[in-house]
Amino acid sequence: MLIPMHLRKKLSFKHTFLAVLAGGLTLALNAAADPISDLRSLSALKDVDLSRLSGGTVAAAGAPLGLFARGMSVQSAYVVQAPVRSTVILFQQWNPTRYPRLRIYLQGDLSSGVGPQSFRGLGAAPANSSVRAFLNATERLPGDASKLQLSNAEVKQYSGGGAGGGGLSGPALAFWSQVLAERAKDFLSGGLGAEPAYTNGISPASEVTRLIDSSGDIQSHFSPIISGGRGAPSLSWQLFDADGEAAVSLDAFYTKSVNDGYQTLDLGFYSSAGFYAVVTLQQLWPIQVNGRDATLVWRVDLVSSSSFDSLRGVQRLGSSAAVMRNIQENVRAFVETQK
Repeated sequence: MLIPMHLRKKLSFKHTFLAVLAGGLTLALNAAADPISDLRSLSALKDVDLSRLSGGTVAAAGAPLGLFARGMSVQSAYVVQAPVRSTVILFQQWNPTRYPRLRIYLQGDLSSGVGPQSFRGLGAAPANSSVRAFLNATERLPGDASKLQLSNAEVKQYSGGGAGGGGLSGPALAFWSQVLAERAKDFLSGGLGAEPAYTNGISPASEVTRLIDSSGDIQSHFSPIISGGRGAPSLSWQLFDADGEAAVSLDAFYTKSVNDGYQTLDLGFYSSAGFYAVVTLQQLWPIQVNGRDATLVWRVDLVSSSSFDSLRGVQRLGSSAAVMRNIQENVRAFVETQK
């Protein structure tokens, strides 16, 4: 999965939905607060070092998510060399497709008037093995939907026929444009609760609820943005690589001013493969680095995926480490662009 994670109406999750660096860099915290102490007390990153974070280090720790077998949690911390409000805008403008190592092929923003035409960018999909695997899985519909996460009704909508090219085109492009448009419209009109369940009975709403309910004290800290009052989301879509097969996904991003900082919520509410749901929560604290405004970020990724379900012991720990490295790589790419 990304995870790219891979990973923007009002909804309810229950029912719908940063001493001295080498080179002499000095750090000074906001005198009115001690964000690094807050981070250490709230998170699993008890030994996090502000001076290292300011130099571009991304601290991270990953672990299974309580008793939720297909759930995983990764916490990370990093510093953005910009004020808090500017950092929020940078999140919204971030384009990971410029970094091939992240394996996110395409990304697009969605308006409230979403329709199949909103996904015409999918036609620019690269003609690589990952996209070909995605096409092959699509062309086995409606008889074999085992490689894709779709509802029973969606499976029947594929009209058949070859793609007619090396990328995403023809019937496959029309099919996925329609599926994504309908799911985006359902979310805008009814939140997570309006999203149809997959053929295995798992629904995005139930997965998000279980992720949040299994997160312990994280849920309490992020209650301002979880419980509501976030305003309208920014919606977007992606085409990314999920373990060798491309997948399409939908995402909603929310922001909320909390005290002298911000909280953000990034909700991956649909993916054709790779994950059932991703909830990314971020706490942004204002700090100063060498006399300049900067932002300390605590990020929490909660991931539900079928690939975690059967893992136990060492295998599960290895999977957690892989997800953690993936998230660190994504965050590093973002931090590098802000230097």
